[in-house]
Amino acid sequence: MLRERFERFGRVARFALGVVAALLAIGSFAWVLTRPLRQERAREGRVTLTILHWGDKNEDEIVAGLVREFEQLNRDIRVIRTNIGSPAQLATKLQTMLSAGDPPDLFYLESERVADLGSKGLLADVEAFIRVDEQAGVADRIDLNDFFPTVVEAFRYDGHRVGRGPLLGLPKDFTTVGFYYNKHLLARAGVPLPPKDGWTWDEFLAAARAIGELPGCYGADFVTWEAMVRIYLFTCGLDFASPGFDSFRFNEPEVVAALDRLRSWFHDEERTLLSAKTQLETGQEPFLAGNVGLAGPYGRWKVPTYRHIAAFDWDFAPLPHAAGKPPANGVLTVAWAMSKRNKHPAESWRLMKYLLGPRGQQRICATGLAIPALKSVAYSRCFTDPDAKPDNDDVYLKAAEYAHYVEWPGDPRYRDQLKNRLEEIFKLGKPTRPALAAAQRDWESNRTPTVFKPAYEKTPWRSIVAFVGLPGTAIVLIAAATWWLRRPGRLAQGEEVAGFAMVSPWVLGFVAFMAFPIALSLLLAFTRWSGLQTFDQAEWVGLDNFRELVGYDQTFRRALVVTLLYALLAVPSSQLVALLAALLMEREFRGVGGFRAVWYLPSVLAGVGMAIMWKWVFHHEHGLLNTLLQPLCDGLSWLMQLGPEQALRPPRWFEKDAETWGVPAFALVNLWLIGGTMMIYLAGLKGIPRELYEAAEIDGASGRRRFWSVTLPMLSPVILYNGIMAIIASFQIFTQVFVMTGGGPGTATHFYVYYVYKRAFDLHDMGYASAMAWLLLLIVLGLTLLVLRGTRRVVYYEALRA
Repeated sequence: MLRERFERFGRVARFALGVVAALLAIGSFAWVLTRPLRQERAREGRVTLTILHWGDKNEDEIVAGLVREFEQLNRDIRVIRTNIGSPAQLATKLQTMLSAGDPPDLFYLESERVADLGSKGLLADVEAFIRVDEQAGVADRIDLNDFFPTVVEAFRYDGHRVGRGPLLGLPKDFTTVGFYYNKHLLARAGVPLPPKDGWTWDEFLAAARAIGELPGCYGADFVTWEAMVRIYLFTCGLDFASPGFDSFRFNEPEVVAALDRLRSWFHDEERTLLSAKTQLETGQEPFLAGNVGLAGPYGRWKVPTYRHIAAFDWDFAPLPHAAGKPPANGVLTVAWAMSKRNKHPAESWRLMKYLLGPRGQQRICATGLAIPALKSVAYSRCFTDPDAKPDNDDVYLKAAEYAHYVEWPGDPRYRDQLKNRLEEIFKLGKPTRPALAAAQRDWESNRTPTVFKPAYEKTPWRSIVAFVGLPGTAIVLIAAATWWLRRPGRLAQGEEVAGFAMVSPWVLGFVAFMAFPIALSLLLAFTRWSGLQTFDQAEWVGLDNFRELVGYDQTFRRALVVTLLYALLAVPSSQLVALLAALLMEREFRGVGGFRAVWYLPSVLAGVGMAIMWKWVFHHEHGLLNTLLQPLCDGLSWLMQLGPEQALRPPRWFEKDAETWGVPAFALVNLWLIGGTMMIYLAGLKGIPRELYEAAEIDGASGRRRFWSVTLPMLSPVILYNGIMAIIASFQIFTQVFVMTGGGPGTATHFYVYYVYKRAFDLHDMGYASAMAWLLLLIVLGLTLLVLRGTRRVVYYEALRA
């Protein structure tokens, strides 16, 4: 009786769980599918605007406060605000929303991306709204004369050049750049404070050298971002290209000399400048430590952080300039922009005006984040507050009088190629002239015709859907009819229907989230699609993506070589260490379960957190690994009687020695993840019959002989499986690369999947990235078949032998 009750309760419980699961699945799909209807109903009462921005806590509070005030004043509008965290994350989110045809109503736009998005026709001309307000005499209309002219020009783009044409965004704030300096260190080194009216690079170098001679101190932290290097060239009266990028100047002797001088400060002097990658590797701010004299070129965004410094006094100095050249500077700015596909342009314009009004500009002053875009606010006491650091607020404003916007071409490849070449110079220490000559070739190759045509026909999606959908529908109908004609009896039929019902959530999920994206990526591999527009804008290029990959793309070849080298190092080493660990863990003794868990745990840890930890481990100055290697290098140098210049030193893993040691470093990181492989080997070892070992021992076989003649043959299927999985995984390495090196310096750690990601999301070439993904599938498939065929005679399958 009791047993029957338990069985009845179990049936009821299973039925109830099934009903709940089904309701959840149906409800989830219904919620997503009816969202447009709910949004349409919501609009009947209030207009809903979506805005996308980034920012720290201070900036988030500013935008949130302005949005709340705007909603109180405009009861007919509701604003959904998303702080995405960082410019890179916003770019990815924006790309997704644009490609879905549902862009945010307003979003942050960096001046560096104006040409990129403007060339694709994605941005609305906000000056048209200004003209309408002027004609209507609106009280809260925007007065462009109150904005800094250079800042406004940074958001004009006519399809060829930045600085002219339609206004694609209204600047919310901006900054000029210069150097923050530690007054305490300058006084200790006997260096006078930098003058507010300007100084030269010779004076800067003398100050940095003097501070670098102090014990444990560095002269300056000099950032070498692409924009900052160009601004450095501005101060020398130079640039990498003519205005509009009509011609390139990398090979000009003056440009080579200016960059070579900066390179020498990094690599030919001991402590004048910090490593060009120190801050990137540690994720910290060197200036806060108090042992760096100058830090820059940085803008106003550093002020909120530096205001918390209590250990020393600091201030801001203008950007140095070359002797005999006038002062120069660059403008870095962000605007509120509007998509051309905006569904509520009038309401969005009202919100944009409020966000850019004096109230918001004054709050920017209070935080110290940036210079207000309105001159009436920037030149008020709100910004030049004598009671708040820095003391030299007027230095930012004076630089704004002669600063120039930093223009970039519409093709994002230019900036990415420049980044790689600058990293070769400043982080890998390569000679300047060959690196700049390579940059000249890179930029010229972007204009050299390859297999791609200037324009293609739009992808015939309707024909493709009909070509694929009609046969697919016919197959489904034939299968359903066949099943119906051959259907079993009522009882068996009920069981089959129940089985189909149980697996249907998985099938639907697989079709929607696996099969459909895979099929779509295959189609996109034959198109040219940016990922910033809807699918109807994709152009059909046929096999041209694959022809470009195989015939012209040097970065693709480099990424393939780097990945193959990693596979050659990571696959054998990980399998060997995992097998040795499994042999150690095979013995049963007290506490062995805990040891197995410790070995397995790293393989399930979060990839990003693990990558950050390993970034610290491999740091060339403060990392754990080099701290352990340094005594060994010192001992070997003493034994080999090497002088100070020839003494052995630990590698600079992801800096100067990255081309030699970058890939091996990732192979070492891979050893941290062998827990899953070790468990599979352990299971295989447990499955080997003990009788085989006993027979070999009776025959007098030694431990080594038993290992070679019994363990390895019986374990060979497991070794083959783990080896194939390791090969596949080695071609998919991404998280560690993305977090630890970003594919750099240069292309030293440019792995295949990282390049796929960059082409898709940084260079906005989703069709090309899809072609790369399918080519990777063919490469991995070929290697897998090669391994299977090559190991046919050495892998022992007991079932087949029987």
